[in-house]
Amino acid sequence: MNMKIISGANQKGGVGKSTFVAHLAYRALEKGLRVLLVDMDKQGSLSLTFNASNKSGLVASMLFSDDFVKQPAQKVAENLFIIPADNKLLAIDKAENTVIRNPAKALKQYGNDFDICIIDTPPLLGIRLMSSLAASDYVVTPVSIGLYEMAGVADLIQTIHVIRTQGFNPKLKHIGILPMKTNNRSTREQAGLQELKASYGDVILNESLPERAAVKNAVDEKVAVWHKPRGGSHQKAAKEWIAACDAVLARIK
Repeated sequence: MNMKIISGANQKGGVGKSTFVAHLAYRALEKGLRVLLVDMDKQGSLSLTFNASNKSGLVASMLFSDDFVKQPAQKVAENLFIIPADNKLLAIDKAENTVIRNPAKALKQYGNDFDICIIDTPPLLGIRLMSSLAASDYVVTPVSIGLYEMAGVADLIQTIHVIRTQGFNPKLKHIGILPMKTNNRSTREQAGLQELKASYGDVILNESLPERAAVKNAVDEKVAVWHKPRGGSHQKAAKEWIAACDAVLARIK
């Protein structure tokens, strides 16, 4: 199969986007897929998770070059490679709009080497987010429930519309909105979730990922949350995260 590209995107930070992108990679590997990761977020959370170095070799800012020449991505595990974030990414958002299409062209050169490419995007509108969406076949939106986070969803939906209608990527498919860090005991959050469903209907995925200590521990240990679950809450987290990742991967054709 030709490589499919999916971005994890939200124009609000702190929603758990990088954590979900990393878990999507873990799950894709378990399903026997060859995975390429691209870290477009200057914070480099994804690069940190997989112990990637940006000291030499291919880094994300190079994908914006007008004359990109394919070179090896960094291997971090069997069938798992990454193009890490680097310091030059910040300057990319000051570049001309003409570079928006360059990462799509660059990543096409890896089409036969991988089954799936997963892009972690920056939590703000700019060249890097737009170029990630322009390069992607699919986008998934992890979101936590709150006033600012809901505004971020509306902004991203508008950005996706621009990418589709302004000729950057008419075929971009929105897999949906994935509720993250939910608190099932909070009546306010449950009301927020219902409001989200009322606003976006079928765009909201059935799966959701409650806030659980096991997730933070897994991030700190740089392993999937379903790795050696201990105790009831951890086992619940394992099932929830596997279900969410499988739901997203099932929508990639």
